[in-house]
Parts: sequence; structure tokens; C-alpha cells
Amino acid sequence: MKAIQLEQTGSSEQINFTKIDPPKLSEGQVLVKVAAAPVNFIDTIIREGNMPPGMMPELPFIPGVEGSGIIVDANNSNLSVGQRVAYLGPIGASMYAEYTAVEADKLVLIDDSVDLIEAGAMPVTYFTAYHMLHNVARVEANKFALIYASTGGVGTALIQLAKAAGLKVIALDRKDEKVTRALELGADFAFNSTHDWISEVKQVTGGNGVNYIFNPVAGDTIKDDIEVLATLGHIVVFGFLAGAGETNTQQTIMQHFGKSPTITYSEIYATYFNNFPLVKSSLEQVYRLFKAGKVKPIVSTLPLGDAKKAHDLIESGQVMGKLVLTPGFS
Repeated sequence: MKAIQLEQTGSSEQINFTKIDPPKLSEGQVLVKVAAAPVNFIDTIIREGNMPPGMMPELPFIPGVEGSGIIVDANNSNLSVGQRVAYLGPIGASMYAEYTAVEADKLVLIDDSVDLIEAGAMPVTYFTAYHMLHNVARVEANKFALIYASTGGVGTALIQLAKAAGLKVIALDRKDEKVTRALELGADFAFNSTHDWISEVKQVTGGNGVNYIFNPVAGDTIKDDIEVLATLGHIVVFGFLAGAGETNTQQTIMQHFGKSPTITYSEIYATYFNNFPLVKSSLEQVYRLFKAGKVKPIVSTLPLGDAKKAHDLIESGQVMGKLVLTPGFS
């Protein structure tokens, strides 16, 4: 089969489009013909070899942690050949390939009526967004949600799922064209985070602030978040693109202690490895919303052989929504 294999870490030049033997199935696994293999920023981090100790897959390995496809060997499981499935897997799940071996109990069935490529673009970003909204922050309708990096993969999922939950959405992005795009995606308000967005947020919330903030940047942005947070508000940090920052978070909270703020940190694999039934039930709900037309991923595609180009696009910040490799259509 055709696959992308990394034999050593480094730049995107290390991405090797090659032919290897299809995977052999172990007990409990099924063979899936891959339709969609999304490219995530973490794929580029793994490729560079910059994962924390103990989290780096052994070389050589096939990248990819999510996707969709069709079962071609059910291997005596309770699934059937021909069923359409989606998958959120661990690091090293080997999705950049024409075929992959997956634990049967980790698959989510996909309705025949939905687009398989779009469905394959959803597991990581839409689970991340749904989990933060409903399992972590437990959002309530008619309240304000502030979403950083609103036109990225998780950001677009957050906008759609927040609107489906009845929230009023304020989007933040660093470029005017992305601010405009966020409004097109359904945000009620959108501001350029390089300008005085704090005053604008206070104005549109009537001075009461936002109830929920979803922040993948962290660093010193936490100080701004506390400033615009409503009383009893909830900040969910799900990344550190700006590092740890220099803000003394405890001191900042002391200055706004009367708000009784909640700050939560969300990392999806903590839930994946400790409460997979919650992951599966959340994804099933995401796909019900997808079938009902209440959410729709923004997807662009490239053939599997263009994985190097895909990594370059992801790292240059040129991707809107989700970029998907299509092994079954290469």
C-alpha cells in the first residue's frame, strides 16, 4: 500500500511517500481503507521530533491521529465489512496511509448520508470543542463565549458548536480577513486581537464581560482573559502557543477575586486514555449534529502524495479550517 513514512525527524523534507506492506491485524482490530487523513499541527511537531519525553513514536512510523474510512476486514469483530467509520486515535495511529489497523471498540459509526471526507475531518477538532463546551465548561444558552484563533480548526468547530448550543459568540483573530471570516462562520462579533479588543468586548457585553473563554494561546493572554471575564466566568486553556508567559496568574486573580473565576486546563488525551466512553459519546453527539446540518467542517484536501506540501501549509498558517489528505483518492 502507499503510505507516508518518517524514517528520521526534521523538516518536511523528511516526509517519505512510499510503498509498504498493509498492516497485519491483531485480535480486536479491524482493517480500514482510509478515506480522509487530516493533517494536524501536532503532526508537524512529531515530525520535527519535538514531543515531550516518552511521547515520541519510535521510528520509522506513519503519522496521523484521526480520520475516516470504510471497514474492509472486520476480523471477527462486532463490526461489518462496508461500514463507514470515523476514528480518533492516539499518537502513532498511522492514518497517513491507504489502510490502517484500528481497535474496533475505538471506532465511531458514520451515517451513510453524510460526506465521508468531511466526517473524517472532525474527530480531533470537534471533539476538542464539544468536550470543552459541554463536559468542561458545561455552557448555558444565551451567555457569551470568547474564542481565540477563531478560524483555525478548533476555532471554527467552537464557533459552530457554540452557536448550536445557543451561545453568543465573540471571535478573536490576528488578521482582518480572518475577523471577517469568523463573522461569516456565524460569530456574533469578531475583533482583531492586535487592536484594543478588550474595550470592544466590554462594550458588546454591556460591561458585564464574557462567561466562557476558550484559549489555546495562554502566555500573558491570561491577564486579558481575567480582565474581560464575567463574574463566575470560566476560562478553558487548551494550549500554550505563546508559552508560559511572565504573568503572575495568582496575583492577577487576586486583583479580580470578587469574580470568583474558574480556570481549567483541557488536554484531550487525558480524557482519551482515562474516560474513552466520554470521548465516544461526545463524538456520537457531534455526528448527530453533523447529520442534522447544525455543524459543517471547513475542509480542503490534498492527495496523500502531497503530505509535504500539507505540512508546509499548516506550519505557515495558511490553512482555514482543516486540511485533509485523501489516501483513497490519491
